[in-house]
Amino acid sequence: MRILLFLLCVGQVPGAGAARVTDLYAALVPAGDGVSQNRSALFGAALRQVLVKVTGRRDVATDPVVMSRFASADTFVEQYRTNSDGSLWVLFDQAALRRTLDSLEQPVWGAERPLTLVWLVMDYGDGRRDILAAEPDVDTETGAGPEAGAGVLAVSPPVPGDREERQATVREILENTARERGLPMILPIVDSEELDIVSISDVWGGFTESLVLASQRYGVDAILVGRAQVRTVATARVRWTLIRGEERFDWDGDIASGPDRIADFFAARLATASGAPGGIRLQVDGVNSFDDYGRLSRYLSALDVIEDYSVDEVADQTVIFSLLVRGDADRLMRSIALRRVLQPIDDSPGSVPRALPADSFASAMPNLHYVLLAGP
Repeated sequence: MRILLFLLCVGQVPGAGAARVTDLYAALVPAGDGVSQNRSALFGAALRQVLVKVTGRRDVATDPVVMSRFASADTFVEQYRTNSDGSLWVLFDQAALRRTLDSLEQPVWGAERPLTLVWLVMDYGDGRRDILAAEPDVDTETGAGPEAGAGVLAVSPPVPGDREERQATVREILENTARERGLPMILPIVDSEELDIVSISDVWGGFTESLVLASQRYGVDAILVGRAQVRTVATARVRWTLIRGEERFDWDGDIASGPDRIADFFAARLATASGAPGGIRLQVDGVNSFDDYGRLSRYLSALDVIEDYSVDEVADQTVIFSLLVRGDADRLMRSIALRRVLQPIDDSPGSVPRALPADSFASAMPNLHYVLLAGP
């Protein structure tokens, strides 16, 4: 499958939806981008990139309170190298950055992030429209008349260079914006299997049923639909729609506003400030072996929202944990929903697991009840 990953350093479990972003604490400062070649200034530019990715805040670099604590970017640098093209790659100390952000009560968005598939139709103003594919060698067009909405797209002949250039520029904008925000994002491959399901008129008209069906093969968490008027890329206007389960959000903007707004959306739901960690009881059924327990333990340890956990009770293929969580039960449930590892039995934070004594001290804490799904 030829899929363009907008984040080159993302690890994804096939069919599992979410992706783990592995370069959150690293940044690349291009040569000659207007930043002083003084190394400290370059470190500062790289740190500002990282803070946007880690906090989920677009405006964090203009926050004087936050930036005053990061005035000496050099002290947070763990590794750096100058590349042959003159660019500077910098890796920052994750623990030191997180401690400082926590002390400022700033949000921290973990490495496990929702994967989004982008269906973008480009209207060039010359009577032709294309679905932006992951690679530029597959183009589609609408036919004339009512057949255009029939659900099958014809593969068009090669487009003129100007249109190819506009497609390449739009891909670059989407890629760069997604990378700047630490957002895992892909484009569809637009092959014959998808062309049997989706028409350009479906995308342009906002008919989401066929899009959701065609998107199932990618195992994504969200679908971003765009209808772009691209007479020139600089003046392009897009009607964006984010689809996530039963939720749907619409807005108008430019090309970059698609990735930017969904990064804002997910960061608001998943990023957590430190404060005092909250206690949550988690009951997990279906733990039938030591291998199951090991897989469950590794999974909980990898969840950024969980600061610490301990086992309170093991009985009848059920394990009950006490968790210390950044944020609340809702944010924990959203993080769990990113991977198909645990399935909620009753996701109401007020529910009390059957194995938990009702009169225990811990019964005052929110309680969640899940079952461990089969896995490798």
